[in-house]
Order: sequence, then structure tokens, then C-alpha cells
Amino acid sequence: MITKNTLFFLFMFMLAFATFAQTTSIKGIVNEEETGEPLIGVNIVYGAGQGTITDIDGAYELKLVPGEYTIEVSYVGFERQSRKITVGTNPLIINFSLSTITLSEVEVVGDLAKSRETPIAFANITPVKMEEQLASQDIPLLLNSTPGVYATKSGGGDGDARINIRGFNQRNVAVMLDGIPVNDMENGWVYWSNWFGLDAVMRYTQVQRGLGASKLAIPSVGGTINIATKGIEAKKGISIKQEVGENGFLRTSLGMTTGRMANGWGVTFAGSYKNGNGWVDQTYTKGYFYFLRVDKEMGNHILSLTAMGAPQEHGQRSHKKYIATYDTSYAMANGASREEIQKLITNGEPINMGLHYNPNWGWISRANITETDTVYPQKQAQSTSNNFYYKPIFSLRDFWTVNEKLYVSNILYLSLGNGGGNSFSTTPSYETETGQQNLQVSYNANLNIKPPYFNKTKKSGDILQNAMNNHFWIGLLSTFDYTHNDLISFSGGIDLRTYRGSHYREIGDLFGGNYYIDDGNSNERNDTTKKFAGDKIGYNNDALVNWGGIFGQVKISEGSLTAFINVTTSLSGYKRIDYFLSKLLDIGDTTLTISYLNSVVYENKIYDHNSPGLRTNETEWKYIPGWTIKGGVNYNLNETMNVFTNLGFISKAQRFNNVFDQQNTLFREIKNEHVRAAEIGYSWVKPKFTLNINGYYTSWINKPADRALSMDIDGVRYSVNINNMNALHKGVEFEFAYNITKNLSIESLLSLGDWKWTSADTARIYNDNGQQVGTRPFNAKGLYVGDAAQFQNQESLRWEIIPGLYATGVFTYFGKHYAEFNPLDYDPKNNAWAFDENGNPKQSWKIPNYFMVDLHAGYSWKVNKIGFQLRASVINLLNSKFITDAQNNDPYLVHSSSFDANSAGVYFGTGRTATISLRLNL
Repeated sequence: MITKNTLFFLFMFMLAFATFAQTTSIKGIVNEEETGEPLIGVNIVYGAGQGTITDIDGAYELKLVPGEYTIEVSYVGFERQSRKITVGTNPLIINFSLSTITLSEVEVVGDLAKSRETPIAFANITPVKMEEQLASQDIPLLLNSTPGVYATKSGGGDGDARINIRGFNQRNVAVMLDGIPVNDMENGWVYWSNWFGLDAVMRYTQVQRGLGASKLAIPSVGGTINIATKGIEAKKGISIKQEVGENGFLRTSLGMTTGRMANGWGVTFAGSYKNGNGWVDQTYTKGYFYFLRVDKEMGNHILSLTAMGAPQEHGQRSHKKYIATYDTSYAMANGASREEIQKLITNGEPINMGLHYNPNWGWISRANITETDTVYPQKQAQSTSNNFYYKPIFSLRDFWTVNEKLYVSNILYLSLGNGGGNSFSTTPSYETETGQQNLQVSYNANLNIKPPYFNKTKKSGDILQNAMNNHFWIGLLSTFDYTHNDLISFSGGIDLRTYRGSHYREIGDLFGGNYYIDDGNSNERNDTTKKFAGDKIGYNNDALVNWGGIFGQVKISEGSLTAFINVTTSLSGYKRIDYFLSKLLDIGDTTLTISYLNSVVYENKIYDHNSPGLRTNETEWKYIPGWTIKGGVNYNLNETMNVFTNLGFISKAQRFNNVFDQQNTLFREIKNEHVRAAEIGYSWVKPKFTLNINGYYTSWINKPADRALSMDIDGVRYSVNINNMNALHKGVEFEFAYNITKNLSIESLLSLGDWKWTSADTARIYNDNGQQVGTRPFNAKGLYVGDAAQFQNQESLRWEIIPGLYATGVFTYFGKHYAEFNPLDYDPKNNAWAFDENGNPKQSWKIPNYFMVDLHAGYSWKVNKIGFQLRASVINLLNSKFITDAQNNDPYLVHSSSFDANSAGVYFGTGRTATISLRLNL
């Protein structure tokens, strides 16, 4: 007989069972916001202390009955997060990204983009990926793992890499280091040899594509590369790393950080040294790197003093050569004709020299002369293209947490640049046997020790000359971020910079002679005085740039919606001083212009270049305003999916070299560059996979040539600034990552670009007096933009075989890549060969599609609390042969005018290279 008590017990048991059966799974991953790395042991708490912690992959899982909950997430050294959720009967995916306690500085100053919040396309390069796959390469080459990025080694010299994003070269890609802009103030270029060693102290690297999240008025047309270094937030430790590569490459690195000490101090130090011979002939490298950062917490302030620099020198391959110069079989297989190759042979051009070939060096034996004899020792290799530079940066910053709502950051920074590159004063002929420059002929002529003894004074006819490019750059960046309430926040600030670049040529090596006469290396210069090593020759000018910017931003966050609008305005000031051009003499209300070559008769008096009272030829300041307006919206559809869009307009001042020419003449009709951009995107993130899709549309009005072009009119050489070159860049990008198992994952990306020129116009040519002396029409409508691959695909597979042991294979494919070209080649009047029978411009030469396979592997283990990391990488595992860079009708080559493999100057990619490293973490 069943009693009442028994029935009550059965009822309560069934109720409890039903309640348990109706629990819902809540899963997710907790990672570090800036690096994307999973965090182990994070506390996930709900209710009265109930919860769990994340596992080795940063994953967690909760079983909750339907209802309302507040999940608290906490981890030592990171800001606490809480989120209210409603649990129903369907499983939920809820991920968390935690900020370090000091990350607010990165958010305010570095403009770090956040997933599911910032409405832009971006990718994070984690320190782990940098450590596993950089393999002693320049940093941009690893960024090929980002959609829309095309990076190459250029000529193959260490540090000579270049990067394009969405078809825009690095003059139009903003590079930020700890919130400080580092693009050259004159031409916008980034010289990666100056940043060797940054991988040793990198906290994170984020590539933002398109207009980006930066509040500053920076040249982020193609994108923004944000690099942040380690500081007080880093874990305490010491690391020692030794890298060994092919061609004698060695690099030794030391790193040390104290983390946040009890007294509020934190110190980070790193140093590195490298040397090697290079894969390309005579592209040796030698460099040092140092980094010191001292942080101090003082109440609500964090003060930080940073000093870093990388003095280096390396050999270069400075000019492209014909395809047949490297490999005749490859040239003919891709369209080069036997007839054109025979012309090269007839003209004395080396052919079939191999992919290691570098034309910028030769053999020389320098004579030992005594009173009785002259002895020539064994010949030594002499490079005629070297780069040597030292660009330290010092910064002092104060990050002030005024209260819970207001943050203020002030950065004062100083950049000092000293160095340049050398070259031979005239291009030597090539030796028939070696294919290298015949330097011995020039040396013997200067030394005058062999017949016919015509140079009795030992005047140097040819010399090694240094092109020096020094600079002094100081800037102030002041930013605030104010959170008005949970709905709206404001940010803004000022960006002030002043820059002086000094450019001159100096004698580096008299090459056996006693002196040199600078008698024609500049348009006006005819200096017959004797010049010696270290003397300035050829040109000597300063470029002065002043920059001022004001920016403001409003951000709105309401539930699943985040939106922002950003407005900036800037004023760019340019001035040029030339110490070798005509001098100016003021006489009353009249100013006389006196050149090196001519005298001036004024009021029956003769004035020449030696007359007293002359002043330097310098321009007036030219100020050009610019402005930006951009905005975007992100909407989180649910806990796993979000969509975003952004729009923007930029009016950007022309670069320095598109404002003043080499004769101190202000270009006429200087027009701002106008950029109109739009983007949409979709993301789907789950614990096992991630999918990102985005499309972009960028219209560039009045895109300038990278440098002022020149042309001959009636025997006179003129500089030409091309305005009204318009281009349209549009495309779609895909990213996909999937964790097949805990130990096996794949990543895939696909970028489909369609970048074309859309304009035809006429370049106007002016003489030194500002008079128009000619025109040059061009028609580039419908031509594909060159210099970067418009099709990109990468597939990678990473397998962690056992804990600590991994192997990664990476397949990268590039296609739809057209050679760079000179718009003036497309002259309908004078260059009929540039157009087809219908009058349409011919496409630039299409570079053959190519792929490469890389392999990375490593093993990590510990012995007595000392961590060991052994890594190895093989770049271009299959030793594939491919062209990475090309210039159609290269101006440095003597060629037939065409748009094919016969006239293109190219750089080949490097063949198979291997690197191995061992790191100790103490």
C-alpha cells in the first residue's frame, strides 16, 4: 500500500529530476582582448559563488536552468566583466574578451578595435603566431596571413620589405607604434629596417583594413597597422633567444620584464644583435636593437618613458632587372622573345645569372703603393648599394585616470634619423665573365697607375657617394576619453608635429683618386672647387613640415548596437630650403636670382655667385588644410553573430614631393586627394569556428603619383606632377577558422579585389618661372591597378601532436597581379603603341600567378621551472620560382616600349630558406 509520504517523496523526486533535465548549456571562450590568446583558470561565477573556471583552451561550460542570471568573469590583472543573460531552452554561446587593467591606455591612444563592437574589418596577429611563424623575416611578410594584404621582400635586402593593403601601398597605410605615427613625414613611406627587433617586445599587432578605428587624421586609406609594446602589464620574466638561419644568419636576443612591482614600478628591456650574408648576393645585414621602457604608477597616473632604436646597415639590390637577366627559360615561358633576349646580349646586359643575382656590386683589388712597387692584393667584393640608418625614438607619456568616466593621455615623442644609402656616381659597365660591375676600371683610372696616364692629378672620375637623409621630428599627442553614461561617450584631442628633413649627397669613397670635381650632378651646379671625402655634392636641401590636427569622436552603445562618428581636421605646412640652387640678392625692392653658371647685370653692376649679401634660396610656407569624417554601426544579432557597416570621406593634403619640385618651384593646381569609402561586414563566432565576411568600396579621386615624374621638352628636363588620376578599389574578403579537434585547427582566407583606374587627363608642364611650356595627355581608363595581387588565398593547418609539440603548414596563393606602370606611357598622341586598334589603353603586363608553401614546427618543455622553446621554419618549402614585383617599361632599363615580359623590370621572390631558434624563459 502506497502511503501519502511515499507519494510526496516520489513527487519531489520527479520534480527534481525534471528540473535537472531542463538545464541549458552555456558555453564560451575567454581570451585576452588585445592578443586573442585564451586565458586559463578564469573564474566564471553566477549566483552565490557558484560557477566554474576556464580550461587550457580558455573554454568553460555552465549548466543552468531557464531564468535570469548575471555572470561575473574575473581574472588576476584583468578588468572584471559582468553580463546579464536570459537562459531559455536553447544552448547559448557567450564569449568574453578581457582587458588588462592598463589596457585603457591602448584603447584611448592606440585605437584598438574590438570584436562585436568596432564596425571595421580587422585581424589580430598574436604574439604566439609571431613567435611561431615570423622566422627572422621582416614583420610585413607575416601579415600576408591577413585578407587584402600583399607584402614582399622587394629587392631582397634585409628590412627592404613593402606592404600593400587593398591595393594601396604603404604610403597610404598608417603604421602606429604605441599610438605614435611612424610614416615618413615627407613621402609617407615606412622603412622596416628601422624597426628590426620589435618582435622581441611586441604586445600585439592589429591590422585594420579600410579607414580604420584611429581617431587621428592619418593616411589610413588602405588600412592601419597598430603595434603595441610590452610594459607594466607584462608577466615577470627573462628570456634568451638564439636564431640561426641560412647564409650565415645569426641573431641573439635578450628580454627582461619585471611586471608590475609592489612599489608601482615596471621595467621592460630587450636587446638584439643580428648579422648574415643574405639570400640575394651581397645583401649582407648587420644590426643592433635596444628597447627600454620604464613605467611608474603614481596614484591615478601611469608615467611611461620609452627609448628604442635599431642602428643597422645592409646590402641592397636597388633596381629591378629584366626577367631574362635572372632566368632566360622562365622569361621565354612567360612571353619574352628570343629576339629581345638577343638584344640584351648585344647591349652587354648579363643574362641567365640565377635568382640570387644582384647587379649592384663588383670585384676590386685596391693597390698597395710603396716607393718601389705597386701590389694588387686579391680582389674583394665591393657593394655599390648599401643602406645604413639609425632612427631612435624616445617618448614620455602620462596616462591619467581622472575618475571613472574621464581618461586623459599625453604623449611627447622625439624621432632622430641619421643615415642614408650609397651608390656609384655613374653606373659601371658589366664584366663579361662575371656579369658584375666592372669597378676595377674606374679605380685604375682614378689612381692613374696604368697607361695611358692621362690623369696625372688623380682626379676621381667615379666615386662612391652617400645619399644622406637625416631628420629631426618632435610631436605631441594629447587625447581624452569621457564616458558620459552607459549610452554615450566622447573622445578627442590634438596631434601636433614638426619635422625637418636634411637631404644631401656626400663623397663616401674617392675610389683611388685624390679629389673630386662636382661639375654637373645637379641642374644648376658647376662647382670647380676640389671636393674630398665627406664633402657635400650634387644636392643639399631641407624639407620642413609642420602638422596640426584636431579630432573628435562620439560613440553610442545601446544594448546590441554600437555606433560612432569621427571628425578630424588638419593643416599641413611645407617649406623647402635649397642650399645649392640659385642664390637670391635683395637690392631695394628688387630680388635678383643668381645661379652658379650665370652673372646678372643690374643697374650697370655685375652680380655673380660670389657677390656679398646673397641669401639661401628658400620657399615660403605652403599650408594645405585637410579633413576627415567617418562613422560606423555594429549590431550584434545574437551572442554569436554581428553585422557592421562604415562610411567615410577624406580630403588629404598632397605629400611634400607633390607640392615642391627639386627647383624649389611650387607645383600649380595642387589639389587635395579625396577618398570616399564604404564597407559592410558580417561575423559568426562560435567556440569551434569563426567566419568573417566583408565587402569594401573605395573611390580615390586625384590619386597622386608616388613621386614627381620628369620628361624632356625641347631638350629641357621638367618635373611633372600628375593630378586627376582617379581609381576605384572594391572587393570582398573572407576569413574562416575551424577547430576540428582540440589539437587540430585550420584557417582559411580569400580576398577578391577589383581595382581599376577610372580617369584620363592632361599633365601640365611648367618651367622655373611658372610658365606652362607643354602638356602630356594620358588615358588610364579601365587599367587594373598594379603593384599588388588582387587575388589572394591562404590555407593553414596547425596540429598540436602532443602537448607542447606542434606543426603548421601554410599554403599562400597570389594572382591577378599587374605590373606597376607610368601613366605618362599612355599618351594617345605620342605613344600609339600603348593603345589597341580600338584606341583603348593596353593592360599593364600581368605577372604570372604563384604560390608558396611554408612549414613551421616547434616543441616546448620545462626543466626545473626553466621553459625551453625549440622552433624551426622553412619558407618556400617547395623552392617555387616566382616574380613578386614588376615595373612596366622600367625607366632604369634600356628596353623596347611594350607591355609584356620583354620590357618589364622585376624582382623574383627568394627561394627555400630555413631558420631554427631556441628560446629559454627564466
